[in-house]
Amino acid sequence: MRWGHLLGLRWGVRPGIASVLTLLLLSSFAGVATAAKKKKHGDVENIGKRDINKGSWNLYSTEREIALGDWLARNFELTTQRLKDPLVTDYVDEVAERVVRHSDLRMPLRVRVIVSDEVNAIALPGGHFFITTGLIQDTQSEAELASVIAHEVAHVAARHVTKQLTKREMWTWMSIPLALVGGPIAYTVSQGLQLAGPLAFLQFSHNAEHEADFLGLQYHYASGYDPVAFLDFFERMKQREKSRTGGIAKAFSGHLMTKRRIAAAQRTIQALLPARDEYVVTTSKHDDVRAHLEELLDERNRQEAIPWPRLRKGRVTEHPPETGKKNARL
Repeated sequence: MRWGHLLGLRWGVRPGIASVLTLLLLSSFAGVATAAKKKKHGDVENIGKRDINKGSWNLYSTEREIALGDWLARNFELTTQRLKDPLVTDYVDEVAERVVRHSDLRMPLRVRVIVSDEVNAIALPGGHFFITTGLIQDTQSEAELASVIAHEVAHVAARHVTKQLTKREMWTWMSIPLALVGGPIAYTVSQGLQLAGPLAFLQFSHNAEHEADFLGLQYHYASGYDPVAFLDFFERMKQREKSRTGGIAKAFSGHLMTKRRIAAAQRTIQALLPARDEYVVTTSKHDDVRAHLEELLDERNRQEAIPWPRLRKGRVTEHPPETGKKNARL
């Protein structure tokens, strides 16, 4: 990829720009930590009217981000099996739409339910959201299901994927002037960038998860759900991470819970989300959908266990027969 083209600059840059870009990039990482400390975007009453991405650096336009998400979603669907049962998919769509209406997301959320025992969910750029049947079955209330959706909606609303891609592209682009300069000074700086780069991206990933928790809790609360359910579900995931057995070992592998994240979520609830007389905890529809889904998957497993007769596949001859065709099946 042409980094200079992305930045609107020509390849003939002066080496001094490396130091400028380094300063800008490092200051952006510092800005993330500072924003967290100041509880930026903690104004729950302004959800949907505020711009949570104002002032952030992103080389991806909204159109380019949507195109990237479309491409990723198409490739992801090639390796998964979608559930097309309307009772389940319509219900998940309904809960997701409720959360989106009380969020800062500025694009439609396209929801797909994936047939998998794994407890997982993933949001891609451009508003693509995938959730497994295993996760739906694992939620003990509608509020828990909404908490997962709210967390993923926050990732999309805050444009975390393209922000991280932007920083990676900038980091790579900065190494070009150093290669042109050469000498011991350039070598020393280059070694420092190689060490600091991965650490900076790791820190950004952690910050992104904290921000998704922070914003997701607000969306969850604004949608009328009990924020304690947010904690209940993720604390249960934390306990299952410790077991590391079967599909649970993969549960939220990209969203590992830590004591620090859980404690931060507790502080957010106490500091920003005033107690209400009533919350939505669960609904009869959630119970019905879980029961229906269990029946569907049980039937599917029974069908897969039946030794149905199968047609013997032909083999392709190594040499064409006398018919003149290149290959023929026997």
